[in-house]
Amino acid sequence: MPESTSCGSIQFEGSSGLRETRFRCPSRPIRRRIRGGDSESIRLSYASCQVKKRLGRARLAFVALATVAFLLSFTCWSGSNSSAVRIFTARKVHTLEPSVPEATAVAVQAGKILALGSLESVQKQLGEIPSEVDSRFADKILLPGFIDPHLHPSLGATILNMDIVSAMEWATPRGRTQAVRGREGFLGRLRELDRERSEDDDWLLVWGYHEPYHGALSRTDLDAISTQRPIFVWQRSVHEMFFNSRALETLGMERQAFDAHPQANWETGHLWETASFDLGGPMVRILASPGRYLEGLSMLSQVIHRGGLTTVAEQGFPQINALAELTLLHLELRRGEAPYRIVLVPNAMYLLREHEDATAAERAAARLLWLSTDRVRVVEHAKYYADGAFFSQRMQMSEPYLDGHHGEWMMTPQEQEAVLEAFWKKGWGIHVHVNGDAGLDLVLDQIEAQQRAHPSPGRRIVLEHYGYAREDQHQRLARMGVEVSNNAYYTHELAPIYHEHGFGPERAADISPLGGLERAGVPVSFHSDYPMAPAEPLRLAWVAVNRIGSDGRVWGADQKLSTDRAVRAITVEAARSLGLEEEIGSIRPGKRADFTVLEADPYEVDPATWKDIPVWGTVLGGVPQPIPPN
Repeated sequence: MPESTSCGSIQFEGSSGLRETRFRCPSRPIRRRIRGGDSESIRLSYASCQVKKRLGRARLAFVALATVAFLLSFTCWSGSNSSAVRIFTARKVHTLEPSVPEATAVAVQAGKILALGSLESVQKQLGEIPSEVDSRFADKILLPGFIDPHLHPSLGATILNMDIVSAMEWATPRGRTQAVRGREGFLGRLRELDRERSEDDDWLLVWGYHEPYHGALSRTDLDAISTQRPIFVWQRSVHEMFFNSRALETLGMERQAFDAHPQANWETGHLWETASFDLGGPMVRILASPGRYLEGLSMLSQVIHRGGLTTVAEQGFPQINALAELTLLHLELRRGEAPYRIVLVPNAMYLLREHEDATAAERAAARLLWLSTDRVRVVEHAKYYADGAFFSQRMQMSEPYLDGHHGEWMMTPQEQEAVLEAFWKKGWGIHVHVNGDAGLDLVLDQIEAQQRAHPSPGRRIVLEHYGYAREDQHQRLARMGVEVSNNAYYTHELAPIYHEHGFGPERAADISPLGGLERAGVPVSFHSDYPMAPAEPLRLAWVAVNRIGSDGRVWGADQKLSTDRAVRAITVEAARSLGLEEEIGSIRPGKRADFTVLEADPYEVDPATWKDIPVWGTVLGGVPQPIPPN
């Protein structure tokens, strides 16, 4: 809630799923354009008297982070350290390596791949080295361990502990949710959930609302369900928040703060994009309380394992609180029931808000690299944010939306440019959250300016999401050496509804334009952005090669991806997007012995059945990890 500073100005303090921001008394004003194409701006100011205090807190926080990482890393299991050699035999091993694309046996030692080929050839390669043959996969298919290079453990852990009311079914450790569509269907389901609670003061926490499927939502609607129980609804993209009056009162939110922010509406109880981050902190602290969060992480580990994943990446660390997130991740991995690796990509937007300067943000990101362990790896890649969320239709589009609304910036163009330059000059790999074609134009212009000013051949640049783009932009990416990490699931869930709401049929058919990227020769990986899509790489690949929407129709047949590129997108290309292609992503001597074990061969069965291929489990660091019975 707002409170008065020593000079009498308004102070806001907010934590969010992406950052913490403090607006303090005037000393150095920052002009910040909120609406793309509008002249509207707001003046945010910070007190220089707070800088030294904040730097001191930052140093203390980093020492705490480093201590936690050091102490907990000793107990994080990372696979087999045994010097014994084990040979896994399989019906087929797809290596994703052009020199030896297939095999039927692979030898592992101390968590690494030692040799591959037929059983006879592997034993010959080993010579006098003692080995044990493990034939448990004799009738199964081995692929490189699936990788999700953009998944949010913090959001997944939070949402799995909420009531899910979504237009799509979701499989969770607590069971399969029911799909709910239509305004009355959505509000009716909220009324049912309200009746199921006996305590009037027990929060009703709901995730999954999506206006194109569920109609408009406001504080009045939620008050009609209950004025006694606090109700919070998190929009499908988590970029929007809705509150009833009791929730606003309980959280201590006040109209003055809402009225001062251009992306907040007090009357409707609605926060979106930056307002969710700037003002939504009290709500996030409830959602991510340690007990709830740990329970959610445990459920998320089950989701990750059942998807056949061996490596996942938090694309933007931290999201809420660095010390809490790192500590709880290590604690979850200590349980021994989380057979996967985590990669952390520093969140440049969060660090910019924390340190108020792009150069200081880069230095803070560099300190995070010291926190790497074998299972929790911090990579020298940084992510920042351009336009708004695809599920909120807040992306910046070159052609207007059908209803005339406009997109939003998550970071102003000036902030994007400053962060890009600061991290570019220090040699970081770059990841950019960008969804619309107008947002993409700006991002590519800024990257191209850096390439001209500071040439850096081979620099890893990855565009995250790439929800809608034009053919000329695919070609431009290819010329610039830029890669894409795409959420293919957008097509399945959004094309059937966006053709009526916001986009129209032509643009809806080109959502997630993977065929165009393949024709242009742009490297592509897939991510779930969980919980934006199921953490099921085979389902993402199924959408990409079939383009089947939730309505059963094929959307944009010319944007289908080839089967081989789809398999590569969840293995070797996903590793490449994180700069880890020399360690994971394919099966080759010297790489980590991480495999996904399937009951059917995706190269042999009809691609229309890919989403239904059973996953036996995984092998992590040479140790088999079967999926427990449901």
